[in-house]
Formats: sequence, structure tokens, C-alpha cells
Amino acid sequence: MEEMKSDDQDIKSMANDMKIKFDKYWECYSVILSFVVILDPRYKVKYVEFCFEKLGVSSDYVLTILEKLRKLYKEYERASLDTSVAESSGEENFGDIPNDEMVEFELFESQLYLASRSKSQLEEYLDEKLVSWKKNDHLNVLEYWKGECEKRPQLSMMARDILSIPITSVASESAFSIAGRVLDKYRNRLLPENAEAQICTGSWLDGIPSLADIEEGNLLVHDFSNLEVFESEGESD
Repeated sequence: MEEMKSDDQDIKSMANDMKIKFDKYWECYSVILSFVVILDPRYKVKYVEFCFEKLGVSSDYVLTILEKLRKLYKEYERASLDTSVAESSGEENFGDIPNDEMVEFELFESQLYLASRSKSQLEEYLDEKLVSWKKNDHLNVLEYWKGECEKRPQLSMMARDILSIPITSVASESAFSIAGRVLDKYRNRLLPENAEAQICTGSWLDGIPSLADIEEGNLLVHDFSNLEVFESEGESD
């Protein structure tokens, strides 16, 4: 944004083009990543607001994110209520009172309890003071929510599901890329043992010193290509 005001027309034009792409990116920003920041007790909503303001992004994004987060939390609340009712329906009858009636009573009691709470688990968490980032520089957020499961069971379950989402697919895609380089169309019938040997050999060859080091140190290095030729000649003899 500073370079968009540059006196150098080339730099200014380049910065303008970058800003257009940047704005396009923020039109489809990742809401899940914002959820992750909010569920970190050291940052919460204030840090999201700070980042958006620093980037010059509209503050309406924060309101949209909070609305979506509350909707998601309500789904977890509803699922938790349905689970407790289902578990109750599987229990034995209480005395002479029909089981169905007890299930209805428990549902009624649960709804009253939720209505009587002035704040949800999510709102209570958001209103709490931030955990000091200076004292908790290496905080394990998943461990934090594991400790909160007694106090906030629905919210901790939601946090566990969100925080366990891989932030990138690069690792898995890279694994498939490596396999594609080893098992190409000419070697797609290699046995697993042979494929493993090829990968291992390639790893060893990557560690071979440069030609200059070889000449200076008079190091002995096997030439695998020549080795294959010698073996084939030996078989013909």
C-alpha cells in the first residue's frame, strides 16, 4: 500500500496489480482460519480485529465471522442435547413412570436449563480475559481445550474438531508427487521392495559430495550406472 504511492511508475503499477489480487483473495478468505485464532485463548476476536484493521479489510468481516461461529456452536449444542436424550431413551424405566415420559421430562429440563443460562459457553469464553501470550508462548491449544472439556463440553468439542483440520494439503500432495516420480509409466510394475530400494538409493546419492570434493579428498564413489553395465556384461559372459 505504501508502494502504491511511489514516484516510480513501474513500482506503483506493480503495487496496484498486487493490491487487486490481494483484494480478490480477501473476497474468499478462510473463515476456518479465523475460527482457529478465536479459539486460541491468547488472541480471540480482538486479534482478528487487529489483523483486519492492519490489512485495511472491512470490520464487517469480523461480524460475519462471529455470526458463523455462533451458528456452528448452536449446532454442537443441539447435537449434544440430542445425544443426551438418545442415551436417556436407552436406559431402563424409572419405577412405574413410562420411559417415554421421562425422556420428555429430561428434554424439557434441558431446554429450561439452556434458556436460564444468561450466556452460552461460547459467549462466556469470548468475554473472559485473554491468556497472557508472554507467559504462554508455547501454549498447546488442543491441550488447553482438553482441560476445558469439563467446564465447557460443547465448546471444547467444537474446538477439537476445528483445530484438528490440517492447515494445508501440501504434505499429502507431496507424498503423491514423490510416488509419481518413482513409479512412472515405465516402472509401474515395480515390486514394493524395489521401489523402496530406489527411493533409498536416491536419498544416498543426494548426499554424495561434489566433484571438487572428490578430487581434493580422493574419495571413492560408486558409479551405479557403470555398475549396471558391468553386471549385464557379466551375465552375457
